[in-house]
Amino acid sequence: MKKIRQGLGRRIRLLRKSNGLTQEQLAERAGLCYKYVGEIERGEVNPSLKSMVAVATALGVRINDLFPSENDIFPNFAPRDLRLIKEALSLLNSTFSKL
Repeated sequence: MKKIRQGLGRRIRLLRKSNGLTQEQLAERAGLCYKYVGEIERGEVNPSLKSMVAVATALGVRINDLFPSENDIFPNFAPRDLRLIKEALSLLNSTFSKL
């Protein structure tokens, strides 16, 4: 789980910086505390789904875009497991894009 959190944090940091945002600016746009955004980026916390949606919306991306490639964080997963993970992320994305 730690590798997933760290990969997620690195990806969010990359997206934030590519948008030219500071942690404070991202936090303000997402309605979160800037310290919490820093903890997410460092992989120290498990962000809630609500927080993930807020961050994705603030960055102008889909929720599944927050996750790094499966090869980065799931190198030992079987192809079937990776497919299930992708399907779950796709379902989350389609569900939250309707909100």
